[in-house]
Amino acid sequence: MALPSESVSPSRQAPRGRAIVVGVVLAVFIGIALPYNELIIKGSRLGLSSCTPAAFFLLFVWLLLVNPLLRVLRRSWALRRSELLVVFAMTMVATAIPTRGVTSVMLPMISGAHYYAAPENQWGRLVLPHMPDWLVVSGQEGLRQFYEGMPRGASPVWHIWVMPLAYWFLFLGGLWLAVVCLMAILRRQWVERERLTFPVMHVPLAMVEKADDHWVPPFFRNRLMWFGFGVPFLFGTLSALHHYFPGFPAPFEQMPSLRLMGGAIHIPFRLNLLMLGFAYLVDARVSLSLWFFYIARVVIEGFLSTVGVGSAREQLGYWTYPGRIGHIFTHQSMGAMIALVAFSIWASREHLRDVFRQAIRPRDDDPTREMIGYRWAVLGLACGWGIMTGWLWRAGLPWWIAPLVVAAAFVIFISMTRAIVEGGVATIVPAMIPCGFTLSAFGTDALGIPGLVAMGFSLVWCGDLLTFMMAPTAHAARVASDLKAGRNRIFVGILLAMGVSLVVSVVFTIVLALQHGAGNLHSQYFQQFARFPAEIATMKIRNPTGPSGVGWMWTGVGAAVMSLLTLASYRWAWWPLGGIGYVVSPAWIMGSLWFPFFVASIGKSAVLKFGGIDVYRRSRWFIYGMILGQIVVAGVWLLIDIGTGTTGNRIRVY
Repeated sequence: MALPSESVSPSRQAPRGRAIVVGVVLAVFIGIALPYNELIIKGSRLGLSSCTPAAFFLLFVWLLLVNPLLRVLRRSWALRRSELLVVFAMTMVATAIPTRGVTSVMLPMISGAHYYAAPENQWGRLVLPHMPDWLVVSGQEGLRQFYEGMPRGASPVWHIWVMPLAYWFLFLGGLWLAVVCLMAILRRQWVERERLTFPVMHVPLAMVEKADDHWVPPFFRNRLMWFGFGVPFLFGTLSALHHYFPGFPAPFEQMPSLRLMGGAIHIPFRLNLLMLGFAYLVDARVSLSLWFFYIARVVIEGFLSTVGVGSAREQLGYWTYPGRIGHIFTHQSMGAMIALVAFSIWASREHLRDVFRQAIRPRDDDPTREMIGYRWAVLGLACGWGIMTGWLWRAGLPWWIAPLVVAAAFVIFISMTRAIVEGGVATIVPAMIPCGFTLSAFGTDALGIPGLVAMGFSLVWCGDLLTFMMAPTAHAARVASDLKAGRNRIFVGILLAMGVSLVVSVVFTIVLALQHGAGNLHSQYFQQFARFPAEIATMKIRNPTGPSGVGWMWTGVGAAVMSLLTLASYRWAWWPLGGIGYVVSPAWIMGSLWFPFFVASIGKSAVLKFGGIDVYRRSRWFIYGMILGQIVVAGVWLLIDIGTGTTGNRIRVY
C-alpha cells in the first residue's frame, strides 16, 4: 500500500451528491457538539487547533463503525473513497468555526462593549458614540439575559442579534469566499509544482486508501500503526483516569524547563506526541529551522533584556506579543511574513500567469479539473476582498487603510498556512496581527477615533488565530488533488459546511447563554474577550501615538533576513536552515512546539542513517498511529465524560 506522500492514483469516480448531504449533517453536529463541550463539559478541545482534530475523530468513527454497518445493510450505501474525502474536507472547515475559531470570539466581542460599559472605564463617552449601530449588539434587557441567564418565565430577546449578526455574516462570507478562491488558485502550485508535504493530511489520506474495495480499509489492518496508536492512547487514558482518580499516574503532566541568567532565559520542555508525529513527517531542514530559531530567539531576547538593550515598548493591543524587550521580534516576524509571501508570488509567477490567462479566456477543453474555474476563482477572490474592504470602510476605517488591513491579514494567513502545510506546525499563531501592525505602522491620527474602534473589532476575525480558516481550506485543496473528477463538489461542500456550522453554532451558543448565562459558561470568552475591542480603542484614544519608525526599521530587518534565508535555500542545497522557523520563532505557542521538532529531527536522522529510506517509510506507520491515537483518545474520553457528566477532563491535542 502506497503512503500518501508517494504516488497514489486519484479517485476516478466523482463523489455523488450524498457526500455533501452527509457533510452538511456532520457540520450541524459539529456546530452543536463543539460549543456544548467547550462551554458545558469543558473536556478535550477537539476544535481548538487548525489541524481540526474533530474531523479526524469523525473520520475514524465513520471508517471503523458507520461505513462497515452501511455495507452490511446494503453495499452501495457505504461511502466511496472520493465521497469520504469530500466529507472530510467539509468537517475540517466546519470544525474551524464553532468555538475559538469564530463563534466564541465574535459573540462576546460584539456584545461586550455595551454590557461592560461603566462610568469607571468611560466607554460611554470615549468609545460607544463611535460604534455603528449595526456593528454591535445593544439593548439592556437582551444583554442581561445573554450574560446572566434568562429569568424563569421570561421570553428570550432575539431581535437585538439580527442586524449585527447579518452584517458580521456578510463580512465572514466575503472573507471565506476570498480564502476558498485563493486556495483554489494556489492548489496546483502548492500541490503539483512545489509539492509541499502537507504533513497533517498524511493520516486521513492513508485512512481512506482503498476504502472502496474493503469493509475496513487496509490502514486499520497495519500492526505497526496500532502499536503507534497505543502509545498516546495509553498515556491519554492514564491522564484521564488521573482526573477521575487522583491516585493514577499522569505522564507528561509536569514537564521540566531550563532557566538561565536569573530567569531571563526560559526554555520549556514539553513533549506533545501529536506534534512529534507531524514533525517526523517534514523535511529535515524545515524541522531544524523550527527549533533552532526558537532557541536562538529566546537566548538573544534574554541576553538583551539582561544587559538593558531594547526599545520603548509599544502598546499594540492583544495578540501582538511584546516580549521582554519591546516589539523587536514581532516586527521582524511581520517583515519575514511579507518577504515569504513576496517570494511565494515570485515562485508562482508562471502559474499565476496561466491563471489570469485562463480567467480572461477560459478553455473548455482544459484537461486539468480544478475546484472551481479560474475565471470564477479570480472573480470570487476580488468579490471577497471588495466585501471586506467596503465593510471595514463602513465600520470606520479610512478608505485607504481598509485595503491595507485586508492585505496584512492575508499576508499573515498565507504565512501561517505555509508553516502548517510545509512545516508541519499543525497549530501556530502569528507574533503580530493586523491590529498591532496597523497601529504601529500608521499611528492613531491616521486612523481617527472611528478607525481605532473598527481596528478593535478586527480581533473578531483576525485576532487569536489558534484556529483560522485558511489552513483547513488549504487541506481541502490537497484533498481535491486526490479526486480525478468532481473537484467542484469540494468547493460547493466546504462553502455549505462553513455557512451551516456558523449559523448552527451561533444559535446554539446563544441558547446555552440564555439558559446558563454566558458569564458563567466561560470566563475567558465572555468576561475577557468581550472587553478587548473597547479596551484597545480606549487605550489608544487616551494615549495617541504616531507611526513607529523603529517598528518599520525592524520590519525591514525581518524582511531582509528572510530574503537571505530564502535565497540561501534556493542557491545552496547544503544550506541547513529554512525560513519558516524564523517567521514563527516569536510566537508564544512555539514554547510548546519546539521540543517535539527537536526530538523528531534527531529520531528521523538516526532512522535514515542506520536504517535507510525503507526503514523510514515503514516507521511512518507507527507515526501515523501515534498521531491518530492522540486525537482518538481525546475523543473517546470526551464521550465518556459526556456520559458520566464529568467536567474539566482535558487531554491536550495541540
